Formats: sequence, structure tokens, C-alpha cells
Amino acid sequence: MKILLVEDDLQLNNIIKKSLVKKYTVTSVFDGESAIELIDNNIYDLFIVDINIPNVSGLDLTKYIRQKDLNTNIIIITASTELQNFEDAFKNGCNEFIKKPFYLEELNIRINNLIKEEFIEELCISSNIKYLIEKKELFINDVNIKLRKKEKRLLELLLKNTNFVVPIEEIQNYVWENEIKNYYPLRQLINELRKKFNTGETFIFSEKGIGYKFEIKK
Repeated sequence: MKILLVEDDLQLNNIIKKSLVKKYTVTSVFDGESAIELIDNNIYDLFIVDINIPNVSGLDLTKYIRQKDLNTNIIIITASTELQNFEDAFKNGCNEFIKKPFYLEELNIRINNLIKEEFIEELCISSNIKYLIEKKELFINDVNIKLRKKEKRLLELLLKNTNFVVPIEEIQNYVWENEIKNYYPLRQLINELRKKFNTGETFIFSEKGIGYKFEIKK
């Protein structure tokens, strides 16, 4: 497992890294700007991010990661006791929040718990439709349905928020990866994805002027 550690305290950065390299491949940096450069050019299985880091804050870095990657776990570490930071961290997409000072064993326990949660490999949408989470593949009647890149990102985002409306702006930012365009053909993309299911059952619903949701009946 590859971990990116972002912590500006040199001593703590080294302590955490030495603890984790016994089990994982760890890359560590000391500021948000360096982290973004690595994130843009590498794939990681876990991010450990301090809130108060130079150049780009840990909260903004978490938000940046989530715009590119919905699934990879993020652990926030901080000495801050402000409730707002706690709220913002989870709002921006972190999975765990650890307050300093902490025992290294606590960090290891939280990492292990996150790894266990990743063992869910597939989502059953209906009796004949399934989605392989890690591979990001859609199967209907055991046939692998070919999806274009933006269709994959749209489906991934909607399934991550099953039965909840995803705002239009959030969809545009994630699916188009912050491309600067005057016009996003979102409705066209939604219709194309709907056609891929082609089972006579509707799964993708719109909330006019608000967003879209993928509905799975329980």
C-alpha cells in the first residue's frame, strides 16, 4: 500500500514515516503545494494530511484530492481543537480525524480499520446488475458494459452517493475534473449513461435545477 504523508513538522513527519515504512511504502512531504504535484503524477492508497501546512492548507488539499478521487481514504491529523476544522475536514471528504498528540498505535489502528472497510468489492444494483467498485466496471447480465471515461466518473460519483441528490456543480467539477468550459453537456452525458443500462428500469433521476441521483431500491 502506498501512503502520502503531508506534515510540516519535520520531527513528527520522520517519526510517522519511520513507523509506517515497516509495513507500507511511504512518501512524505512538508507542504500542500508539493503534495499536489505528487498527487497529479502518482496514485496513492492512503493520504495522511495535517491541517496546518504551508502553501495549501490540509483542508483545501483534502478538497482537491476528493475532486480527483472519491475513494482513496484520507486521515486528517491536527493539533487544532476548533470544532469548525473538524466539521470542514469531514465536509471536504476526510475519512478519519486524529487530534495531536496521538499514539502511533492509534494511527495504525485507524489505518487498519479503513483497510478492512475496503474489502467490499461489488455493489449489487439489481438482480442482474452489479458494479465492481475497485475496477469501476459495470456488468449487466454478466456482460461488461463499456463506459467512456466521463461516464465512468459520473457513475462512480452517483453510486458513491446512492439515493442522495448530487448537486450539478459537484458533478461538473468531478466529471470534467475542473476543465474550464462555458458549457457542460451534462444532460447529454446523463442520457448516454441511462441508455447503457437499457433494462427497462430507471435508476438515474433528476431534481430540476438541483442535481441528479442514482436510486437503488432496497
